[in-house]
Formats: sequence, structure tokens, C-alpha cells
Amino acid sequence: MRASYFPGDEVGSRGTHHRGYQLVDGVRVDVTRWRMTDRWAAGDPVSSPADLERLLAGVFTGKAVPRSQLEGMFTVPDIDGATMSAGLERLDLGDGKVVWGKSGARPGCNAGIAATRDLSRTVVYGVTGTTAKESGGPVAARFGIPACG
Repeated sequence: MRASYFPGDEVGSRGTHHRGYQLVDGVRVDVTRWRMTDRWAAGDPVSSPADLERLLAGVFTGKAVPRSQLEGMFTVPDIDGATMSAGLERLDLGDGKVVWGKSGARPGCNAGIAATRDLSRTVVYGVTGTTAKESGGPVAARFGIPACG
């Protein structure tokens, strides 16, 4: 993962990246250079799509997560309607197709990774989001689910 880093006190992102916009009091503000490091792992890491796909493959194959913990990531509680495991969300696409993934949002960005368990289908996306409180579900429905279906 050569294109991933923790920027610390740096403002903005290194290299090529999309611009992010946030609605502030009803006005669209360019937040590309906002400092997101107040959340550490939830907002600080900066990665390329290629690095995120490498991470996804590493997790799903047990190279990035010990096999003893990997099964927990693919196990949802035996509760009606449960979709969240230890770090991933299960999306049932119907016809026996299941996608596992993770999405997140910060000011100006909505991102996600998803794949079938066997990695025959993978998707990584990052799009401008106008509020950090947006759910990743609608974005995943537009990008991730069709790509894995």
C-alpha cells in the first residue's frame, strides 16, 4: 500500500485526488483542504482506490487479518435483520449473491469497498458527498451493488 498514508498535521491530500464539497449553512463549500485528522483511523488515513482494493483482497484472503479473526468478519449475529459483523456489512443481492463491504463518509467524501467473499467481484469508490452524516447505503446502491451483481 504505497499510496496510503496518515497525513498528521498536513492539510489537504498528496497527489491526484477528487475535490470534496460540504454544505455549510446551505452553501456548498470546497473542503478539499480541510484537516480530517481529528478522528485518526476514521478520518485520517488517505488511500488510493488501488490501495483500498489491495487492502480488501488482503483482508478477505487472511493476509491482513489473522484467520482466527477472519471468520468473525464474515459472521453476522443470529438476529432477524442483522447485517453488521465485526467490521463488515453483509448485503444480500438475491439469487444467493452476497457482498461484504464497508462504507464511510467525512466532509466532502463518501467512500466504500465491497466484494464477494471469493473476490470474483470487487468495487472501490470515492465520490463527493455534501454531508458527512450521509449514509453510505444510497451511494453503495448506485455504485457498489450493480458492480457486484
